[in-house]
Amino acid sequence: MNSPYRILMLGMRSIVVGDIEIHALTDGRLQLPSSFFPGLQGKRSAPSTVPVVVGAFLIRTGGRTVLVDAGFGPRPSGEPHLPQHSREQLHPVVSAAEPEHTGGLPAALDEAGVAREDVDTVVLTHLHADHIGWVAPNGEPYFPNAEVRYGAPDWAAFVEPAGRHDRGRVALEALHAQGKLRTLQDGEAVAPGVTVRHAPGHTPGHYVLEVADQDRRAVLIGDVFQIPEQMADPSIGAASDADPRQAELTRRRWLGEVTGTGTIVAAAHFPDEPFFRISADRTVEPVSAVTTS
Repeated sequence: MNSPYRILMLGMRSIVVGDIEIHALTDGRLQLPSSFFPGLQGKRSAPSTVPVVVGAFLIRTGGRTVLVDAGFGPRPSGEPHLPQHSREQLHPVVSAAEPEHTGGLPAALDEAGVAREDVDTVVLTHLHADHIGWVAPNGEPYFPNAEVRYGAPDWAAFVEPAGRHDRGRVALEALHAQGKLRTLQDGEAVAPGVTVRHAPGHTPGHYVLEVADQDRRAVLIGDVFQIPEQMADPSIGAASDADPRQAELTRRRWLGEVTGTGTIVAAAHFPDEPFFRISADRTVEPVSAVTTS
């Protein structure tokens, strides 16, 4: 195995932390209006729309295969991608260059050499629609051998108020009925070298994952940061933040934890590099620059 004192690129969208592999996967892409991010307008040269990846991560550690988040799920081409969890009814303007929008997670897993039967755990950073879509489409578990983990406060916030036929509610209640659903606990190790930490604000049950092995560390940040501009200015929010003030406090807390430390941050929604470091001056440094020698 590679030296434990390096984090090596396996490719532009994969890294190794000690002996733990992390692969960035994509369910699709879309464009959001800049007004979706309060405080962003006026800070971009072309502020009309913001590119967003609907991402997920695959972790291989100690014989375990863990999927972090599950995209929008299967969606008919052309269906509007209105974030159902948004407090604003903002229809993203989908780029004509990306006609398939979302629904690509199965293909991404296949490209990573992972069958859906191989996944033993799915960790949902939170229960927004763009993170739970493939867990059980139409109430049928897509990962038949996986236990699905989630933050308990999100159930009352998003599942209970949802309509009886809401896709997310149907999926999660089906998993619960089959005994495949279990809540996360702050500080719990969900797999060797993988610990979850409660990071509320974007949702009340939002979790971040820390991956650590052989003195190296990466953080899967979930939706604490949704666009790179939030790291330079954590006062920039998102219309989908359940508690905007707490969300900002959580952004500032995690900036303090990772800035200038060499920790690799993994962001599911960033449009370009999914893995990066944050320097002491809050410059985002893509991990593609990490040496493999």
